[in-house]
Amino acid sequence: MPRFARLFEAAADTLNAYYQAVADNSIDSVMSLWIDEEFATCIRADGTHLHGLESIRAGLVKQFETQPVTIEPLDIRVYDSLGTVVYAIAEAHQPAEPASTPRMIFTTYVMVHERGEWRIAHIHASEMPLETAGQFAAKLRHGQGPLH
Repeated sequence: MPRFARLFEAAADTLNAYYQAVADNSIDSVMSLWIDEEFATCIRADGTHLHGLESIRAGLVKQFETQPVTIEPLDIRVYDSLGTVVYAIAEAHQPAEPASTPRMIFTTYVMVHERGEWRIAHIHASEMPLETAGQFAAKLRHGQGPLH
């Protein structure tokens, strides 16, 4: 029997699906990307710690209602090993309000390979200090790369 490609064969597909689900404000789509374990955790850029899938869902529902965003990855570092991929990403979080200024966020995504799919096990986001965000943006504008 032929083997068919599985959804999220690559961890990058899961990350891209996460960004799309956040942009669509689709809590069900976001939650379908998480590992099916209660040890899942999320630390939001505002410092809120969410432990377990119910807590993560409730926190993300609140976030989607009060501050919907789209996320643009600006610099991606990937660390992988057998069954685990870690993404360290500098992101611009653009609020739904077009006139709003994007927030610069450092986010780490930990993904694990579970039952043939890459799933999110942990997200840790931290807001960049304004000085760091300014330096980061200046380097991008001058083509030096963000983390030189």
